[in-house]
Amino acid sequence: MNVFLLTMTVLLTASVVGLLLMILGLAREIGRVQVRLGPLGARMMDTGPKIEQVGPTFHGLTDHVGRTVSVAGHRDRPQLLLFTAPGCSTCKSLLPGMKAMARGEGDVDIVMISDGTPAEHAEFLAGAGIGDELSYIDGRDVGIAYQVGTTPFGVMLDEHGKIKAKGLCNHMAQVESLLNALESGTPSLQHLHTQAAHKRGVA
Repeated sequence: MNVFLLTMTVLLTASVVGLLLMILGLAREIGRVQVRLGPLGARMMDTGPKIEQVGPTFHGLTDHVGRTVSVAGHRDRPQLLLFTAPGCSTCKSLLPGMKAMARGEGDVDIVMISDGTPAEHAEFLAGAGIGDELSYIDGRDVGIAYQVGTTPFGVMLDEHGKIKAKGLCNHMAQVESLLNALESGTPSLQHLHTQAAHKRGVA
């Protein structure tokens, strides 16, 4: 009996060790694939207004310092919309980068559009340290119009209110990819891959 238990213990231990080695190998291969792919930019969603369409326009919105803000429409400069929420931890992690971007990008207007109760907005702003370098507005209707289902979500508009890029922005590199899309005219590498796949399917 003792020999049987010892044999089973050895076999079980060997199986667990083998499984751990397989998991480590899989993790390594996943890392290699991510390195080969490189950054894809903001991940686009299929819902809401499409790329190159004019985004829904809103006028007469008031930001956190009392300024009147318009979303989309014809304007002097492009506009970056970042949809956020008071309880979104990822959104909070983007704040330092967004404030630095607002100070450095003098030719792009940055608007943070949030959804929540007045108390939630007040609590968020108290700890956010947002000055007048960018605008923060309570814009539930704006989020609905752009069909934003999750945050943080960015939309890049040109000076005519046309959507040039959009997608989930979990880190600043993805936010910056929206600005790059405005300059290059290409929404993202992901968009190029999707177009290529579509062409192959048609062919």
